[in-house]
Amino acid sequence: MPIKVAKIFSKAIFILVLCSSVAIAQPIIEKKDGALWVKSATTAEVEQTFAQYNYPDYTKPETEFPRIFLSRLPSDWAQIADSDDKHRTFIRIMLPLVLKINEAILAERQILENWQQKRHNGEKLSDSEIATLENMASKYDADTKEQGTARVDHLLLLLDEKVDAVPPAIMVATAGIYSDWGNSRIAQQANNLYLTEVWYDNKGMKPLDDPDADYRYKIYANLEEAIADRALKINSHVNYDYVRMARKYSRSLNSPPYSPQLTAQMLNDSNLHNVAGLIDYTYSFYGLARTDFKPRLRSIK
Repeated sequence: MPIKVAKIFSKAIFILVLCSSVAIAQPIIEKKDGALWVKSATTAEVEQTFAQYNYPDYTKPETEFPRIFLSRLPSDWAQIADSDDKHRTFIRIMLPLVLKINEAILAERQILENWQQKRHNGEKLSDSEIATLENMASKYDADTKEQGTARVDHLLLLLDEKVDAVPPAIMVATAGIYSDWGNSRIAQQANNLYLTEVWYDNKGMKPLDDPDADYRYKIYANLEEAIADRALKINSHVNYDYVRMARKYSRSLNSPPYSPQLTAQMLNDSNLHNVAGLIDYTYSFYGLARTDFKPRLRSIK
């Protein structure tokens, strides 16, 4: 079968499966504060919602994505045959959530920049601001042995590299790879998209291949929590030092951090270089890298 015909046939089968899916219950969708919160829906219902609110082609730069946030993967996701079209639906589910997380991170960064400006002007931070700064430093694993004003200035310097948006392409591609495009057991049952583990804690999900393991897979209340946790790891863990340095350099040039460039920095860390090539391939195949160029969310009317 010619390649072009095969692709058309594959897409037709994907659409046919979506249309023939029978929903057990009506979708649970709440419209609030300019956003749609999809708590439960089938894959076909998610696609219909995307079409209704004009979800654009994500492969173009400077795209406005509708605020459509899924709490979990579609209820029939496991029954949908794996295909490139299914992967692209996964990407479209992920992108608004990633951008929502980035909005929250950039709000923290704005507070940080306000403090930096105060110190630049020779002003001291208030006690409440210092307390908030200490909480932020603890969250992002930034610390120094200095005290007083020197401590404040050093923490501001350390956090300047850590508190920043994570390129969407990295977040989405990694989720696709680690969760087998949402097909994995822990993605569907625990909203765990990144194989995130918890150690010496029985509250997580047991790994089937090693029931005696000391770790469990972390269970999240929703997809947003899983993505936020991963973004925090990229912004705080020592394994991502080189990635953050590259991102800071891009910011100094007033340029959006470009995922393929940041992924290249993973080659500098022995714990990350094995996955870097696969992430890079995923960017290229699905046209993901363009989502790094000034994406933003738009409100649902």
